[in-house]
Amino acid sequence: MGSADNPAKMNLSSRVPSGGNVVPQRLTAPIRGRAAELQVIGSLVAAVAEGRGGVLVIEGPAGIGKTRLRTELMALATECGVRTLFGEAFEYQRTVPFFSLFMATLQADPPVADAESLRRLGASTDPTYWVVHDLADAIGSAAAHTPLAIVLEDIHWADNGTLLALRSLATTAPEVAVLWVVTARTGAGAPAVHETLATLERTNATFVRVGAMTPDSVAEMVADAVRAHVDESLLSLTVKAHGNPFLVSELLGGLTEEGRIEVNAGRAVAIGTDLPRRLSAGMQQRLDLLAEDVAEVVRVASVLPDRFSAALLAAMLERSPTSLLSAVAEAVRVGLLVEDGAKLRFGHDLLREATRLSMPQSLRRAMERQSASIMLHLGAAPVEVATQLARSAEPGDREAIRAVRQAAQSISRSDASAAADLSKRALDLLPAHDPEYGRLVAETVDLLNRATRYAESEELAVAALSAASSEGEAEIRLRLPSFTWHNTQRRIEESRQALELTDINDVARARHLALLAFNMMFDDNDGQNRHVAEKAAVAAVAVDDLEAKVIAKLTLVCFDCADGYVTRSLATLEELSGLCRTDDLAAASLLVTNYYANALALVGRIEDADEQITAGVARARREGDTMALDAWTVIQAAVDLAAGRVSSARAAAESLPPPKPTGATEIDMVRMVVLVGVAIATDDRTLLQHMVADANTAYLSGTAMVRRLAAHALTLAAWYREDLHDAVRWFGGDIDPLSTAIMPLSLNHVILAARVASAAGDAGCHARALRAAEKLQREQPANPMFTAVAIYVRGILEHDAQALMAAADLFASSARPLFYAAAAEDAGAELARIGRTEDAVAYLTEAFDTYLDHEATAHARRVGRELRQLGVERRIVSQPRAKTGWDSLTVAELKVVNLIARGATNRDVAESLHLSLHTVKTHAHNAFTKLGINSRTQLGPLMRG
Repeated sequence: MGSADNPAKMNLSSRVPSGGNVVPQRLTAPIRGRAAELQVIGSLVAAVAEGRGGVLVIEGPAGIGKTRLRTELMALATECGVRTLFGEAFEYQRTVPFFSLFMATLQADPPVADAESLRRLGASTDPTYWVVHDLADAIGSAAAHTPLAIVLEDIHWADNGTLLALRSLATTAPEVAVLWVVTARTGAGAPAVHETLATLERTNATFVRVGAMTPDSVAEMVADAVRAHVDESLLSLTVKAHGNPFLVSELLGGLTEEGRIEVNAGRAVAIGTDLPRRLSAGMQQRLDLLAEDVAEVVRVASVLPDRFSAALLAAMLERSPTSLLSAVAEAVRVGLLVEDGAKLRFGHDLLREATRLSMPQSLRRAMERQSASIMLHLGAAPVEVATQLARSAEPGDREAIRAVRQAAQSISRSDASAAADLSKRALDLLPAHDPEYGRLVAETVDLLNRATRYAESEELAVAALSAASSEGEAEIRLRLPSFTWHNTQRRIEESRQALELTDINDVARARHLALLAFNMMFDDNDGQNRHVAEKAAVAAVAVDDLEAKVIAKLTLVCFDCADGYVTRSLATLEELSGLCRTDDLAAASLLVTNYYANALALVGRIEDADEQITAGVARARREGDTMALDAWTVIQAAVDLAAGRVSSARAAAESLPPPKPTGATEIDMVRMVVLVGVAIATDDRTLLQHMVADANTAYLSGTAMVRRLAAHALTLAAWYREDLHDAVRWFGGDIDPLSTAIMPLSLNHVILAARVASAAGDAGCHARALRAAEKLQREQPANPMFTAVAIYVRGILEHDAQALMAAADLFASSARPLFYAAAAEDAGAELARIGRTEDAVAYLTEAFDTYLDHEATAHARRVGRELRQLGVERRIVSQPRAKTGWDSLTVAELKVVNLIARGATNRDVAESLHLSLHTVKTHAHNAFTKLGINSRTQLGPLMRG
């Protein structure tokens, strides 16, 4: 009847299995008022039948007809020879990874992909992008034989795994003959749902936003239902449905039940002006019209999961399944329940919600709680009942606390924010005097931090500390500090306060000692705090705690690297990375992998660093860990700048939030140093001015490490504007150019120190730069990158043309092109000074071209001036970059666009250009905006034109 959601679901209930292939039949009543929507659907189905894929989102409020349009699409697809796969999301399955996606693909007959293999991946403790990768390959293979329409219904209830996969799978190349179709309720769902829909819209998905039916369309729908001309008396009642076809159907059904529609001489007339009881008196009166056992079945069903088994319903009613035959059959007959494969469900969400609200809240909660216990007893996983438990449990409910906590831990590997919400609910249920309270607070604080909900984390921790036991306090202080939000001073203070507690266990003490050593390392000068790390390492071995051992050893690695022993450090970091491949070491694993990527970039192993970053970013996105994502993004920015990818470095750094007014962290400062380098390379004086202001603020109120990085940024800015006095002032004191914090740009600090020392003739600066160069060659055999920098530093300090040429030659084969350009520039300048003009021109030309190739236009311009003094004209045509069109694209954006135009996916581009997926998406989005397009399909014709 009409285009309501409910009739479609009812009529197809016997033909729609729980997933996989669907062969629906046409509904007898035509769809009214949806001609434009059907035209869009028809064109997309025709396109996929011809081998062109696409994405369709059908969006609208409840009852507006989304399901009817979806059903029509599936019937049309079947007629056109397109295989249809169907999956559906449910409110109570939001914590089950890949539920609706696997429903569509793995329950197909035959299944798409190796079902058992994918299920194992999806249920693993660390699901990887291979779930999506393998499924994409399988879908592509299946579509190569028969075009596919993959339909996912109600994705506003979808689990995070399905949403993440959908963003990747549904944005594949259009030449894959797959039409992705999703339906969503307008405004419903968590932030991840809105982000997914926004992503699909940005990538040129077709959106059909279904609105209210027009009065004329409603009149046609009513005429179809009553099979007669419609009198004004009937139409005036349908106005109260506000164009919602489901409510129109309910209204007509209610009038029919009450015998209030009379057809005389081919005209349908409504008797009376009141709404039927089905609508006007609410669900309670509608249930009162049913037999007592039928009403009881419907009421109990409303507190169960969206889809439920007869066994669960029977267990709730404490009856045998066979005794429910007649009652369930009657509920299905009147349209309240429908069959959905082997399970039952309500005909419409509005019916289910109205039934739930017809019962007292206290009774409803008690029944939901009972159903959750029965499901657990029947073998359901905690994640399957977490939503019911979180909503229905009362304080002190041990079973609920345990199950919700387990569910939080399980989904923390796919959605840190959702896990934090569940963990907070478990905390609400747990009495504050419980011995586990402090540990659960710590778990919740950690999850909130990972979701970058720092204010909530702080508030919860501070409130809990006053009542926590010593053991609980130690746990909370262990998890509260975040290196992306709290500075070293705060992190050190938390560990010191925990270590002052006298009655904490040895493991907690060893972990706090390791973290204390790690954080003191940042503020170290010349290894003065190494003894704390050594003490922590001994304590960690004594208690045999892996987390404490890893962090203590990582701290010693940083000291080793600052002393020049980088090869040994890399070997240890690789070993630690292997030890950290466990979910029990999430925090330690992030630190180790971050530092491993930093160290790889430091020695010029850029490709290996990129690989680490790509894996880290993928994991952070997969787990919804925005704290880790911020950490990886700042590392990506630094690696991009080290690799000469100036635009990419800027894009990554600017995607991060700016530093807080007070309490800047090391991440804030690395971002700042990167942007200072970008501003100088591109002569962006506005950006430089902003960064200098931030650096001055950070220097005044920051910790030792923050002040050191701020001083470097300010020295770099002073050197750029040729203010030697200011450069010496900022570089003065006892700042060690080679600090303990391993960063991709650490060697840049050493080179800058040598420049300032040489130009200023400052003995103190000279000594510190020379000492850093000696450290770089301390390890034997020496690392090639460290050797090249040491030779370069000595060449600068001693004005040694041979050393500078040797350094340039060493850098030429490295992955640090800006080092090569800088050394070639310095060599050329020194050669010109001693009269070797021809050699000088050769080196300066190499420097000019290299700078230009890597978007360092300001540096290229400076070298161009030096070449002109030697009689060689190399100019950069200075003109404002166009705002739109091909001329507006940066070098990095052009590279990305060229690869995309050749059919490369974002992941292919990332691997080819050694960028993170995030950076590729940023470049592609910016380029498409400048070119005035919004999809890959529009790019090909534009390039050919």
